[in-house]
Amino acid sequence: MKLIDNWKQAWKLKSVQVGAISAFFYLLILFSEQFVQVWNIIPQDLKAYIPAQWQEYVGCFVGVAMVLARLKKQPELHEVNQFVTVTAGHSNKDPGAVNGKFKEAELVSQFRNAVAYYLREADIQYKTDGVGTLNQDLNTAIKLIKGSSVAVEFHMNAATSKQANGIETIALPKDKKLAQELSKAVADVFGSRLRGDNGWIDQSQSARGKLGFISNGGLIVELGFISNEAELAAFNTKYWSAAKAVAMILIKHSK
Repeated sequence: MKLIDNWKQAWKLKSVQVGAISAFFYLLILFSEQFVQVWNIIPQDLKAYIPAQWQEYVGCFVGVAMVLARLKKQPELHEVNQFVTVTAGHSNKDPGAVNGKFKEAELVSQFRNAVAYYLREADIQYKTDGVGTLNQDLNTAIKLIKGSSVAVEFHMNAATSKQANGIETIALPKDKKLAQELSKAVADVFGSRLRGDNGWIDQSQSARGKLGFISNGGLIVELGFISNEAELAAFNTKYWSAAKAVAMILIKHSK
C-alpha cells in the first residue's frame, strides 16, 4: 500500500478529522455500557486523583456514556413485552351461527385453542380470551389487543344459500397483506376459495359494518361457512392443520 504525499500532515485534513470524530463516537456508543460499569466500580479515592483541569471533561464524558448506555438498552425492554392475541368469536352466552349440533362459538374456540397450542410450542408469548371451552365476550377480547404485536379473532360465516363458500379476513388497509396471508393459509388446507381481494375484506366494505375488534387494531378471520356442509366437514377434519398454518403466519409476523 502506497501512502499519500505528506501523510504525516493528514490529521489537518477535514475528511480525516470528521472520520476520527465519527470513529470516537461509534466506539463510545459501542462500549458505553462497559465504560459506565467500570467507572462505577472505581473507588472514589482513585477518582480523586484525576487532575482538577480534567475532572470537568471526565464528568461530561461519563454523563454522555450513561445516556448512550440507557438508549442502547431501551429497545430490549420493549421486545420483552410483545405478545400475540388469539380470541374466539361470540361467547359462551352467544353461540353465533348454528348448523345442527354445530355452534360457531364452540368451533372457533377449538380453533383458537389449536393455534394457541402451536404458539406455545414455538415459545411465543400469547394471550387468549379463554382455554378449553371457555369463550369470553367481545369486550374482554378487545381489552387483550392493547400491547400485542398482532391480534386475531376467529369466526365462521353463514348464509341462507348453502352454496355460499370461501375464506376471508376482515381488517384495516394497514393489515391487508397479513389478512391475505392468513386467508390463504386456511384456504390451502381446507381446499376453499378466497373471497374479497385475495382473501382480504376492508372493514369499510364488510356487510357487518364497523367492528369493534378491528377498529381497535385486530383482524377477524372467517374460517369458511358453517352453513356449507362441505366447508363444515373440512373444518371438522382439518382444523388442526389449518390452525398450525395460521400459527406459522403469526409466528413469522411477531418476529
